Amino acid sequence: MQLATACDGDACWLNWSGGRATMRILISAFGFGPGEGSESGGAWRWANELAKAHDVVLVTDGHNLRRIGAKVAELKHPRLTVIYYRPWWIRRLRVTRWTSQFVFGQWQIGLGFLARRLHREQPFDLCHHISYGSFRQASWLGFSGAPFVFGPVGGGEDAPWRLKRSFPMGEWVRDVARAAVSRVATINPLWHLALSRADLVFARTEETRARLPQSVRAKTLLAQETGAPAGQLPLASPPQPGEPLRLLFAGRLLAWKGPQFAVRALAAVRESGLDARLTVIGRGPMRPHLQELAMRLRLGDAVEFVEFLPQEQLFGCYAKAHAFVFPSLHDAGGNVVQEALAAGLPVVCLKLGGPPCFVESTCGVVVPARDAANEDVVVNRLAEAIRSVGASQAYWAQLHQGALARADQLTWDRQIGHIQSEIRRALQLHPVAAECD
Repeated sequence: MQLATACDGDACWLNWSGGRATMRILISAFGFGPGEGSESGGAWRWANELAKAHDVVLVTDGHNLRRIGAKVAELKHPRLTVIYYRPWWIRRLRVTRWTSQFVFGQWQIGLGFLARRLHREQPFDLCHHISYGSFRQASWLGFSGAPFVFGPVGGGEDAPWRLKRSFPMGEWVRDVARAAVSRVATINPLWHLALSRADLVFARTEETRARLPQSVRAKTLLAQETGAPAGQLPLASPPQPGEPLRLLFAGRLLAWKGPQFAVRALAAVRESGLDARLTVIGRGPMRPHLQELAMRLRLGDAVEFVEFLPQEQLFGCYAKAHAFVFPSLHDAGGNVVQEALAAGLPVVCLKLGGPPCFVESTCGVVVPARDAANEDVVVNRLAEAIRSVGASQAYWAQLHQGALARADQLTWDRQIGHIQSEIRRALQLHPVAAECD
């Protein structure tokens, strides 16, 4: 197959010759990267799954060309075209945690014009926005002229403020700002206009669906956009007699991710007489606070802090743990939860946001949190859940098998195949020759 490279103004794309697929699909994915985690890796998975049966044109941020262009070219796919695009007016702006939302919003506006031009040149059967997956930033693909699907998106999830009282000031301000931005978005007439052009919307949780305009909710379905890498991870082993219960937290070290609850729950578990250890993997502004908290609780070497790890190395860490503790307050999804399940690792999470969409009583413990009077109640409930997971080898083995079975139900091809089936049904598109589920 011959790799072709072409550039036109602000866009540069790589494509390979291949056969005609059932549909021609445009995917919007600002974040995109092979073998990466979070939304970038998810968009790569989407592109590859859809390209099994369709001609896929994926548009991503132009600054990704230098970062991943060679890698994408090496992983050539006969039905995938990747366009690297950045509007001229933001071409020099770097994407940081302070500028990402502004750059993304401007990128969306430029993409609206690009998609309209591409659709005129060679019509699409479908335009689908994947990344970033936030309900607050509506896509303008609805003006391209092709049927438009928005999502799955999240961001409407939240937790009671009484569970955020221990947040450091910077983290508390960040969460207040998030709530304010969400509120402003819902009263923005341009946001309403863009959403009104969507033929179908997918929300990751009921909380996000409730944030959408009432007219849009009628065409909104619930679905998670990520899948479990079932069969791709080394498997966890049960705790042996005399061995400490090894707990794992992985994710950005932000207060709303709840690593402080994991550290406090570890202290409560150890006070009850159970020897447990916690490994915290990730980087972020909460790291100094967590280290200070561990010292104050006199946890010593019972807590280990590890910097951010590449996905392949992180996969190996799941196999060394006995339970994955993820007390996030408002995650829309939780890729790490599905990865833990794929390793057969029982998961302890809060009944908030997206993780409960993946975790059932057969594979872990979902801890009630919304009714908790304060953070201490949540911590005690987490500690009790952790103790239950390590109560016996027989129960752990039961959860281990349940986790593997649950991961098999949540594979990428099943998740994406389900969403594609809903799209074809709702928009009355012609069926594919070979299903992806």
